[in-house]
Amino acid sequence: MTAARTFWICFAVAMLDGFDTLVVSFIAPAFASEWGLGEAQVGRIFAAGLVGAAAGAIGGGVLVDRIGPRRTLLGCIALFGLLTLGCAMAPDMGTLTLLRFLAGLGLGGAIPAISALAAATVGAERRSATVTRMFLGFPLGAVLGGMTVAAMIGPFGWRSALWLGGLLALLLVPIVWARIEDVRPRSHLPEAAGPVREPVLGGGRRIAGLSLFAGAFLILLVGYFLISWAPTILVRAGATPERAIVGAVLLNVGGIVGALALTRLLDRLGPFRVAGLTLLAGAAFTVALGARLPSAVVATPLLVLAGATVIGAQLTLPSLAASLFPSAARGRGVGLTMGVGRLGSIAGPLIGGEMLEADLSDQVLFACIAVPVLLSGLALRFAHARRPAG
Repeated sequence: MTAARTFWICFAVAMLDGFDTLVVSFIAPAFASEWGLGEAQVGRIFAAGLVGAAAGAIGGGVLVDRIGPRRTLLGCIALFGLLTLGCAMAPDMGTLTLLRFLAGLGLGGAIPAISALAAATVGAERRSATVTRMFLGFPLGAVLGGMTVAAMIGPFGWRSALWLGGLLALLLVPIVWARIEDVRPRSHLPEAAGPVREPVLGGGRRIAGLSLFAGAFLILLVGYFLISWAPTILVRAGATPERAIVGAVLLNVGGIVGALALTRLLDRLGPFRVAGLTLLAGAAFTVALGARLPSAVVATPLLVLAGATVIGAQLTLPSLAASLFPSAARGRGVGLTMGVGRLGSIAGPLIGGEMLEADLSDQVLFACIAVPVLLSGLALRFAHARRPAG
């Protein structure tokens, strides 16, 4: 029961991460209109939270090893909750940008803590699957959050979404305090890791590893472009703000369905082969989406398919890294993969803001987006071909 309780509390924190990552994209059309902001300015607000989350994840990992994951998680979600309530009261773009960065530090720091806690509840043979399933809370939080925000934003305004996120985080603090037991710092590291540190890119893994890093950067660049800008793009194409949020929700529904489907194929057919082929299909769906965006009937299934292939593949990245790197280098290999990917998640919204401000047509915009999707699929296929045997 303790293991299940810990898993579901960590799952709830992952849901909060999914909600928060997308909440600004859900409310962006509303505050951009209120403050008269252009797409590039909104992109800087997106990036502020992601930069904070990247820095917070690094700092949080250090704290997990020093003071334990439970205390790290308590401090991080409390920090995030309080600063998100501050975001709800922000009077201008500059204040919101700063507070989003600081709130990102808190939520980003929670991610290594919940990874350590979830990993500590099971044996090594189930650890990767358990952590992957726990992080399915991310797209689920985005879906449920999007549906909630779509219902709230009309009657209560865009600030209500930030009030909700901050209050949910603060509600988790006493639950974590009362219901989660701490684990010994470093217990989440692979058991085989010893005093001898195997080089991450040693053992013939250099080319495969670098290809994986490139693929991770490109996948998260496109994934965060889509989840950050989808509502704005749909509004630009003629959808109401409420329908645009539903469209972003469908993108994440596709991600959940795609990740669950891919989980059944990864071990059977090979993780790099499956993820690479999925992304090649994703490039085609992305181009088709741009061509059919004004048609809600055709665009709706294409949003789901784009989410299933692009976001679904994104959610497999920890499993890809875990399959490539041996136990003595696995922690660092997974960390490097996700760290490089996080750089893409920061670049995606910024590049998206500049592209939207350039007023490209939907067809050209999505054709441009499809290029890194295609390249990421090719990078993973190349990593599969060059990975060492055994």
